[in-house]
Amino acid sequence: MSVAYRADIDGLRAIAVLLVLFNHLGWSWFAGGYIGVDIFFVISGYLISSILVKDLAAQRFSIAKFYKKRVLRLAPAYFSVLAVVSVLAWQVMLPDELMKYAQSALHGTFFMANFYMSKEVGDYFSQSVDSIPLLHLWSLAVEEQFYIFWPLILLLLFKVNRQKYLLALITVGILASLYYAHQQLQLNAEKAYYSMPVRAFELLLGALLVFLPRIQWSRLLGQVLVYAALVVLGLCSFYFDKTTSFPGAMALIPCLATAVIIYCGQQHAIANPLLTHPVSLWLGKISYPLYLWHWPLIVFSGYYLLPQHLASQLALVAVVISLAWLTYRYIEQPCKRFADVAAWKVISVGFLVPALSFSVAAQVVQQQAGFPQRFSATVQQQLATLNSFAHRLRGKCIGYPSAAQFSSAEVCHLGVDKPSVDFILIGDSHANSASGMLHVWAQAADLRGYDVAQSSTLYLPEVERLGRKGTQWQINAAFKTRNDAITQHLAQQHYPMVILTGYYHAYLGNTLQLQDGVHEQRSEILYQGLKRAISNAQQASDQVVLLLDVPELKQVPADCQMRAEILGRNLSCEFSKQSEAKVAAEFNRIVQQLKYDFPKLKLIDPKQVLCRADRCKSSVNGLPIYRNKDDDHLSYQGSEALGRAYLAQWGNPLK
Repeated sequence: MSVAYRADIDGLRAIAVLLVLFNHLGWSWFAGGYIGVDIFFVISGYLISSILVKDLAAQRFSIAKFYKKRVLRLAPAYFSVLAVVSVLAWQVMLPDELMKYAQSALHGTFFMANFYMSKEVGDYFSQSVDSIPLLHLWSLAVEEQFYIFWPLILLLLFKVNRQKYLLALITVGILASLYYAHQQLQLNAEKAYYSMPVRAFELLLGALLVFLPRIQWSRLLGQVLVYAALVVLGLCSFYFDKTTSFPGAMALIPCLATAVIIYCGQQHAIANPLLTHPVSLWLGKISYPLYLWHWPLIVFSGYYLLPQHLASQLALVAVVISLAWLTYRYIEQPCKRFADVAAWKVISVGFLVPALSFSVAAQVVQQQAGFPQRFSATVQQQLATLNSFAHRLRGKCIGYPSAAQFSSAEVCHLGVDKPSVDFILIGDSHANSASGMLHVWAQAADLRGYDVAQSSTLYLPEVERLGRKGTQWQINAAFKTRNDAITQHLAQQHYPMVILTGYYHAYLGNTLQLQDGVHEQRSEILYQGLKRAISNAQQASDQVVLLLDVPELKQVPADCQMRAEILGRNLSCEFSKQSEAKVAAEFNRIVQQLKYDFPKLKLIDPKQVLCRADRCKSSVNGLPIYRNKDDDHLSYQGSEALGRAYLAQWGNPLK
């Protein structure tokens, strides 16, 4: 038995899917557009519970028929999209990417994508998700996991004639899920985002609406409440962003607004112009395939190096909507005729056969290591360069064994192997990623270096580093511990040369903060900290070198050169410096002042090899130099390639 059609719910679906789509396109007005998923959860909880209760009350409910309906609703579009996405993945994904994709497809096939994303991907809002085509399947997994338990709970209560306890049971479930969500957000917000128990209160809130008594109020009041709820959804999509503590208590705001709209619509067929407009109804009907298509196409537009300006994004929206309509019209609708077919046949043919087919394909991809033979030797060399991570190759030379202790000079040496150490390298993960370049220069100059870098730790004596965690700023204790150890080490040792480097200009933006208890401006704190660092280094050496950083990648990915090779396209993988011109200019002023303060300070600028005018290269001599899926760290082999190019063009800066 089905529930009566609700036009306003189709309108709500349209709002939900558009919010998610615009958020994933990166449109700033929809920074909180991820609430669209929460709207879907409330709608789903309401509709499925309505159907279950009517069937149970009429004694027509069957577990087999329930899951048959779920298969008919989800599987046709789901497996069709998965098949097309898998073909695209085969064409452009590299071996390691294809293996990860196969694993995500395997989990997605059995509605366990949220487990995979939680374990292997992590932060939903991180840059790394831009290469995960099936990321969005986590929400479908949450729903289907919920529907393993919910029908059984309802069936049990109806069997023992305890329906009167449902309202109390659902209320307790909502409160328990909210409490659990609060706990998990404190423990690990990234994993909590994908968790079914954390999200259960959203589905249960929709279910609660089925059992609430109908309050009699005027049509006008109902309209006012619906409009107010729509405004709340709009404000959430505008003001929420990736720093919002979510889900949990904050998710209650859009969920309650959605619940108000659904609840009011039960009493009056409120002709809301936005929710019941023909366009809204049409988009609502195709919202499921639209959701399925949108994220893979956004991801593959990056893989295919398509332009990311507004016009291309609007074209992408048109393609997504067109594919969604075609899927709805020619796949979803025709499959409805199987509603009268036996449940075991629908579940077997509609779910088990395609699920097993994708499972076998995923296992073959794993066994064949992602089929590397699909690509040329040039591409494989470029891939090896991209994946040569300095922090893995030199893992014992970055914050090891602890912030207060350094690894030995025998383990963390650069350049030639000889008894005496000629220079010490001090800095953060950018110093670690520059080690390949310094190794090349040191070998050419017959020098030996000692690497004592630590992630997220510029050498800035008497300065604290703060990082944002959610909405709070927290002090990184290891930053000061390491810097105190460096200061003590420099006071006790003498080196011919001290090389300082790091991700300096990052501290002039809004992502990170420094504090020294005296100054307020970021630039002044950085300048004063560097003054103390150079002064300490001068007392411990004959020469202090400030190695400037490479520019941040903008507009192009780290693997642009390799992607162009795979696609057979003649693409420019250069990028503009203009996007960071303001920060770069501010840091340059600091550097010039330091040069004035310390006339013997030596500056080395690798940008001399990479940049001309306002354009910079992302590769050197055909090799990508940045780390894969990164926009500011050099790969180890890329760093070496940059070092060799610098030697050829400018000579050895360490001589």
